[in-house]
Amino acid sequence: MEAHAKAKDPVCGMTVDPDATDLVYVHGGRKYYFCAKGCQTAFEKNPRKYLKRKGFFGRFLDRLSKSNQETFGSGGPSCCH
Repeated sequence: MEAHAKAKDPVCGMTVDPDATDLVYVHGGRKYYFCAKGCQTAFEKNPRKYLKRKGFFGRFLDRLSKSNQETFGSGGPSCCH
């Protein structure tokens, strides 16, 4: 059985299957994948906002995102869909 690579939406932190989405944006020669059009639009407007190095608060948000994904499942909260 072949494992599929997953990507992380840089805006909301949701896990995205690159093979199952057409919401892709290339920035700095790298592809970024998104769970919803709203996340892609936000990233396109200001990519640097979402690509900053993470300090304490950024790591906290990552943990919160992981917790939300565990609570709501891979579909995530309704705000993204």
